[in-house]
Amino acid sequence: MKFEIPFDEKIYKKQIELTFNQSWSYSKRENKKLITIAAIFISLGIIILYGNGDIGNLFILLGIIGIIAYIYRLQRYKKAKKTTENLMNENIKIWNTNPISIWEFENNFFRFKFYGGDYKINWETIKYSEVIDDTFFFGFKKEGNYYTLSESEMGKTNFLKVVEFVRQKIEPTINL
Repeated sequence: MKFEIPFDEKIYKKQIELTFNQSWSYSKRENKKLITIAAIFISLGIIILYGNGDIGNLFILLGIIGIIAYIYRLQRYKKAKKTTENLMNENIKIWNTNPISIWEFENNFFRFKFYGGDYKINWETIKYSEVIDDTFFFGFKKEGNYYTLSESEMGKTNFLKVVEFVRQKIEPTINL
């Protein structure tokens, strides 16, 4: 199967947003846990101090350390989001001047050709696939390095064919 897919800025932005959220989902969940634990430690520390317990200071200190770690992680997330948005905007300019990508799905390999290169990848190296919001992610590992195709780029029938084909090619290598 071979597809020539024209660039669509709206679809591209959605794919980047989905990819970013997918890549940061674990970190965001862990950060929520961290701030919850920090709040619990501070609350316990205040309650213990109110009851004249000296160990309350330790709980408050641990809570403050948790808040500092939370703020640090939040800043990393915001910096990554801003960097991703800047790169996305730069890539949109390039895509608009070179708007066609070629996606080729053969028995032994997957090929992706676009303004930035021509990649021919053996199926054994592809280890992950998932459909999220009518967008197909497949790549080398979960939470990073994806290729993305959206149903709206190629139509439902072709999209389902590609998803099925890729899954048939990579499932045997996942179960090894």
